Amino acid sequence: MNENNTNLPVIVGYDTSPESAFALEWATRVAQHRGCALRVISAADIDLSSIELARPGIQEMYLDQARQQAQEGADLAKTFAAGILVTSEGQPGSAAGALVNASRQGSLLVVGHRARGLLPDMLLGSVAFKATHHAACPVAIVRKSPRPLPCATYPVVAGVDGSEHGTHALQEAARLAADTGSFLRIVAAWERPSQALWSLASRRHLTQKDGTQGGYSDAEIQLIYEKIVAEIEQRAQRIAQQAADEVRQHHPDLRTELHISEGAADHVILEASTDASMIAVGARGLGDLQNLHLGSISRKVMQKAECAVYVVR
Repeated sequence: MNENNTNLPVIVGYDTSPESAFALEWATRVAQHRGCALRVISAADIDLSSIELARPGIQEMYLDQARQQAQEGADLAKTFAAGILVTSEGQPGSAAGALVNASRQGSLLVVGHRARGLLPDMLLGSVAFKATHHAACPVAIVRKSPRPLPCATYPVVAGVDGSEHGTHALQEAARLAADTGSFLRIVAAWERPSQALWSLASRRHLTQKDGTQGGYSDAEIQLIYEKIVAEIEQRAQRIAQQAADEVRQHHPDLRTELHISEGAADHVILEASTDASMIAVGARGLGDLQNLHLGSISRKVMQKAECAVYVVR
């Protein structure tokens, strides 16, 4: 992984679409702030096994178009920020494949959010989705939004759940907030178990102090249930507080806020991000199957967020 090596370039995909132009501007300003180079990549986005490509000169024609497109993106990037090295590359093959390959030599991969299908606010474009699944560095999914990069007015939001991936996202979010003079909002969500299902199971399995089962009244079961709910909420509070304590050890001057709320994690994170410039989430969390490349919460936040989403492994 190369997520902490900010000397490596910022990589951005460009295809002349409005979404990619906004991603290009966002990536350029990040590169300028970090003092690193910017690599603009365009792909021929063709099937290299296609019979058509066997014709003389066809493949080179598509590749030349990709190179020209990338150069147009590089020229546009130079109008957004001066004083940084901008390079352009046209690549054969698919856009997602080209970006994933480039991510092995990058500190950050930036992709525009291109919705598809009948629900444009809900579905993520295939290139962004595939790149986030397989990239070797952190990935920023950028929507066309008036919000700027993190600053004193627009916070960085980090969702934490006690998992390793959540910790990595927290660390990256704290670094970004500290580097940009922003502040960090740490978000933890918790959900209560279904009371009806829990009560039914409890009647069968709760054990009295004398070793006998059952015998609890409805009022006693309710008290036990409320105690468990309180413990779940307290655990979320501990996770958030421990995250804040860890951040202060490395960034003592960084202002932090805690946002702990009941609800599904993606809903809580999005509700806490209405004024945010960026959300940092882990690629997976405690609730996700370990063989998945991207967790369900990360996917939902990526699909619905109105600000940039930074996915960290």
